[in-house]
Amino acid sequence: MNNPNKDNKKIRIYGAGGHSQVIKEVLVKNGYTISDTFDDKPETVHYASKNVNVGAREHLADFPHEGDPVIIAVGINSDRAEIAKILKCSYGKAIHKSAIVSETSKIGDGTVVFAGAIIQPNTTVGKHVIVNTGASIDHDNIIGDFAHISPKAALCGHVEVGEGTHIGVGAVVIPLVKIGKWCTIGAGTIVLKDVPDYTTVVGNPGKIIKTLKK
Repeated sequence: MNNPNKDNKKIRIYGAGGHSQVIKEVLVKNGYTISDTFDDKPETVHYASKNVNVGAREHLADFPHEGDPVIIAVGINSDRAEIAKILKCSYGKAIHKSAIVSETSKIGDGTVVFAGAIIQPNTTVGKHVIVNTGASIDHDNIIGDFAHISPKAALCGHVEVGEGTHIGVGAVVIPLVKIGKWCTIGAGTIVLKDVPDYTTVVGNPGKIIKTLKK
């Protein structure tokens, strides 16, 4: 797959916690320079984050929207969605060199794909998605914006994952299952049937334990 940032070797990171350190390493190993780092609480960032500027959520008028592309390096899906809504920036991508990404797949802006992840043919991954370490997304999947596919999670063919949904560590989703938006699939859960919006599913086989209102 072509380098997603080949025409611009500088990029900005919004978020300075532990998750941002993984994204930073991916970008640096791919030859990019981090031109600025922002965080909404720069006084409480990860110890390895240096020279952190204040973010936009409480200082929107002062935020430099124009400039190098941004990656929102925040692990909580709802926070990424909130930040993306207020920023007026262009977005980059971070794809680890060891990830296997089919040339027929589509990866949205702001999305990150970590070490050892696999994305098979004809899959569409939305914007600001996290495909975490060693996650496997098989053919013809549709992954909604702001979703998070956690480490070692495995999605079989023709799976749909809605906006903002979190697929937990080591979860397995069998073929043709549709998971709604803003759901939580617990770690190690085996999902055998469709999941409605705003629902939490855990166990083997997966069972609904909670459904929230919008």
